[in-house]
Amino acid sequence: MYQNLAVKYRPKDLDEVLGQASVKTTIENAVKLGRIAHAYLLFGPRGCGKTTIARILAKTLNCRALTDDGKPCNKCSSCTEIAESKSLDVLEIDAASHTQVDKVREVIIENVGFAPSRDKYKIYILDEVHMLSNSAFNALLKTVEEPPAHVVFIMATTEQSKVPVTIVSRCQGFRFRPIPEDEIIKRLTHVASKEKLKTEPEALRLIARASGGAMRDALTMLDRGASFSGGAVTASSVSELLGHAREDLVVSVARAVLNRDAAALHASFEKLNGEGYDPLVALRDLRNLFSEAFFAAQGFAPSASPAAKDLAASGAAPAALAKLSRKLNPVLEEIRFSDMQAVAAEIALFTLIEAPLDLENLVRRLEAVEGAEYTGDTMRNGVPGEKKSPEIARPVAVLPAPTADNAALIRPFSPAPAAVQPQAPRPAASAGDTMRHGVPVPSPSCAADHAAAWKTLLGQLSRNKPLLYNIMLSVRVTFGSDGLWKVSSDNKYNLDNVDRNKADLEARLESICGSKVVIKTEKAAAPPPHVEELSNEEAGQDEPPAEAAAAAAARPPSGTQWVDLEPGDAVESDPEIKKLAKVFHGKITSIKKLK
Repeated sequence: MYQNLAVKYRPKDLDEVLGQASVKTTIENAVKLGRIAHAYLLFGPRGCGKTTIARILAKTLNCRALTDDGKPCNKCSSCTEIAESKSLDVLEIDAASHTQVDKVREVIIENVGFAPSRDKYKIYILDEVHMLSNSAFNALLKTVEEPPAHVVFIMATTEQSKVPVTIVSRCQGFRFRPIPEDEIIKRLTHVASKEKLKTEPEALRLIARASGGAMRDALTMLDRGASFSGGAVTASSVSELLGHAREDLVVSVARAVLNRDAAALHASFEKLNGEGYDPLVALRDLRNLFSEAFFAAQGFAPSASPAAKDLAASGAAPAALAKLSRKLNPVLEEIRFSDMQAVAAEIALFTLIEAPLDLENLVRRLEAVEGAEYTGDTMRNGVPGEKKSPEIARPVAVLPAPTADNAALIRPFSPAPAAVQPQAPRPAASAGDTMRHGVPVPSPSCAADHAAAWKTLLGQLSRNKPLLYNIMLSVRVTFGSDGLWKVSSDNKYNLDNVDRNKADLEARLESICGSKVVIKTEKAAAPPPHVEELSNEEAGQDEPPAEAAAAAAARPPSGTQWVDLEPGDAVESDPEIKKLAKVFHGKITSIKKLK
C-alpha cells in the first residue's frame, strides 16, 4: 500500500526534527539527567512537530535499548508499537472527540492508577487539548497536578491561550516555532532525491512559502505536485496546483497600480477573471509581490524572485511598495465576505491608484522649491545667497466703460497722496543675533552662519522630531558670540521640552557648526494684551464729554490719522475689499485711509 510522504518521512528521532533546537536540547538533557516531568505542554502552529516530538519522547522513555547518547533504538517492540500507535502503555487521545467530562473520567482518570502493562511509563498523549470542555479540564486538574509516578502526560495544542491557566501552570511548556523556509527547502530536496523526483528550485520555493512553516503541509504539497505533473515538479505546475495566478498577470497588475494606469489595470484584471483565477488568491499574490519587491529594493532578500527584483529595479520607491502591500491586507479582509469578489477586488485596486504613493518624492520636490528661493545654490563665504521675495502683482479693479446711462454713477477714485512721515531711528541691535518663531530677525550684527545652522537644525527636527520642531518654531533664540545661545519663551511647557532635549540639540548644533554650542533657557515676559481703542461712535456715545473734548483738543496730533473717504463703486469693487467682505461677513459702512 502506498504511504504518503508526510507519513513515510516523519522524523523517528530528535535529530531529524527541524527548527526546534531549544525543545530538542531540553528534552535530551532531561532524559540524560533523569529529570522527567510528569506533564508537558507542547504548543505552536500546525505541522511543526508537536505530535512527532511527543511520540519520540514516549519512545525515549519506554525504549528497552537506548543508544549511548540517550536516543531510542527504533527497533525494539516498544519503539515500533509506539510508531504505529499500537502500544497499550502509550495512549494517543484526540481531545476533540473526548470533550465531555465523562469521556475524560472513563479514559484517563479511572485508568491512571493502573500500572503499565509492560513498559516503564504509562504515557497519555492528548492532541488538541484545548478542545476539552471546562468541566473536563477541572476533572483532569488534580490528576495532572499529582499523577502516579509511572504516568506522564504530554499535551499538544495549536491554541495555548484556550488552555486554562491552572493546567498550564502544572506543565512544562515548550513553544514550537514555524520552520524556516530554507530548512523546508533542504528537506524537500532530500525527499525528492530519495523519491527520484525531478524538481525545480522555484517550485520548491513556492511549496515552502505556501506551507507557512509546516513541514507536514510541505511534504503533502510535494506529494500532490508529483502526482499532478507525473513525477516532474515544476514551478508552473505548483502554481496551478495551488491556485496561484500566472506571474506575468500579477506583475502586469502591479505595474499598472504603480503607474496609476487605470486602463492597463482593468485589462489585466479582465485577463485574471477570464482565466478563472480566484480574486482573493490573485490579491494575495499581488500583496506578496509588493512585499517581496520592497525587501529586494532594501537589499534584504537576495533570494527574491526575478519578478520581485525587476519590480524593485523599476524605479518605484520602497516606501510606496511597502504601503501598497500593507493597504492590501484590509482589502483582503473586506472582499472575503463580498458576494461579488471580482468586482470588489478591482474597485479596491482602483482606489489604490488614486492615493498618493511617493510621498518621499513630494517632500524632495518641496525642499527643492524652498531651496530655489535663494538666488544662488552655493554658499559664499559661508553665507547663503540672498533670498528673493517674489513680486506679486496687485489686482486692479476694472471699471465698466461709461455709457450714457451710467456716466453719472461712475466716478473715478483718486485717493489723496499719503503724507510721508519721517521714520524714527531704529534702536541699536543687541550683541546677539535674534530669531523669532524660527525666522532670523535682521540686525547689523546678525551672523549668517548662525542663522544657517539654526535653519539646518530645524530641518533635522522636522524630519526626526516633529513635536520638538513645532516647539522650536515658537521660541525666541539669541545667538551669542561666545557660543551661548539663549532660548526664551513665555510658555513653561516649551522651555521644559527644550531642557529635556538640550543634550540632543547641543550635539546636533555642534555637528552642524563644528564648535561647541551651549543652550540656555530663560523665561520671557508675556506680551501685553492688545487693546484696541474704540471711537465714540463705536462705543455708543453720541458726543464726547467736555473733559474728553478738552483733553482731545490739548493732545498733540499723532503721527498717523484716519481720513474719511467717500464710499463709491470704485472702492467697493476693489478686489482686496471684496476678499475681506467674503471672509468677514457684513456690510461696508465707512471707508477710511491711514494718513
